[in-house]
Amino acid sequence: MAQYDLNEKFVDVVSKITDIGKDWHSDDLVANALNNLPFMEKSFKDLPPLPEEKKDSAIIISAGPSLHKYDVLAKLKNSHYKGSIVAIDGSLVKCLKNGIIPDYVLTLDPHPTRIVRWFGDDNFEENTRNDDYFSRQDLDVEFRNNSILENQANIELINKYAPQIKLIICSSAPKNVVKRAIEAGFDMYWWNPIVDSPQDPNSLTRRIYAINKKSCMNTGGTVGTAAWVFANAILKIPKIALTGMDLGYHSDTPIEMTQTYYELHEFAQTREELEQLFPKFSFPLSDEEFYTDPTYFWYRHNFLDLLSRATGKTYNCSEAGTLFAENLPCITFSQFLNSEQ
Repeated sequence: MAQYDLNEKFVDVVSKITDIGKDWHSDDLVANALNNLPFMEKSFKDLPPLPEEKKDSAIIISAGPSLHKYDVLAKLKNSHYKGSIVAIDGSLVKCLKNGIIPDYVLTLDPHPTRIVRWFGDDNFEENTRNDDYFSRQDLDVEFRNNSILENQANIELINKYAPQIKLIICSSAPKNVVKRAIEAGFDMYWWNPIVDSPQDPNSLTRRIYAINKKSCMNTGGTVGTAAWVFANAILKIPKIALTGMDLGYHSDTPIEMTQTYYELHEFAQTREELEQLFPKFSFPLSDEEFYTDPTYFWYRHNFLDLLSRATGKTYNCSEAGTLFAENLPCITFSQFLNSEQ
C-alpha cells in the first residue's frame, strides 16, 4: 500500500507521533536512566560470543495476534531449531509455557505500571485497577479469565527460567521491571535508546548517554523492532525470521479493541473520521485483509527505513499483518524452519 493511498487526516496524525512520543516519554527516559544507574553493570560489549550453531540465523518472537493464531511457538518447539531465539518481553511467558527458553529477551517501554506484567507483577491488582489497556486487547484467554492466579504462576515461571536468559534491558525500564528482573535472576545487559539525532548537541539521546555511557541502539519506537536491530546490528546474525510482527489487526477485530483507540478520539470529530484512521492492507501471502492504526503504521515505516540500511536477509514469517515490502519477503514460518534443517 503506497503512502498516497492514505487519507490526509491519517497522514497528519502519523506525522505527529514522533513528537508526541518524545513529549510523553522524555522525562521518564531521563528519570529511569538515573534510577537504573546503580544496576547497570554490563552492556553490549560484555555479551559473550555466540556459539557456532547460533551465529547464522535468528528468530525474532514478537507478540502480535499471529503468534497465537498460527501456533508459531508449537512449530518452533517441534522443529528443534538450533539458531538464536530473540524474544520480546510480551512474548516471554508464552515462550516458556511452550517449552522454549529464549537466548535473549528485549525490554524497552518505560510505562510505570503495564510492562511489569510481562515479568509477573508483584502489585498486579493495584497496577491494573482502572486500566483496561490489556483487557481490551488481551488474546490470552486463560489470563483474562483467571488473571490473579495466572499472574502468580507467571512470577514462578519467570523466576525458574530467568537465570538461563540474557535480558537486554533498556535504561528506560521502569523501577518495577528492574526490581523484578533482579529478583528473578536474569543475566542483564544494559543499553540506551536512540530517540533523536545524537548529532544534535542538545539531543535527548546525548543526555541519556551522558548519565551511564552505555551503547545506544535504534528501536524504531517499539520493542519488536529493537529485537530485530539487536539481532542484526549487535549480534550480526545474517539471516533473520520475524514472527508475531503483525503491526496491525485482523479485520474482525473491533477498532474499540485497538491499542490507541481512546487516544485517537482527539483527532476525530465523528465515527466516520475515526474509522479513517484505520487503513486496510492486503497481506501478500494470503490476500487476507488487515488494518492498522497510526502508531502501528509509524512502527512499520520505521522498521522498513531501518531495514533499507541493514545488511543480511530478513524474512517476515508472521503470515499476517501489514509489514511487507520488496526487500522484506514474506514466507511461511514452516518454510523458514525447513530451510534451517
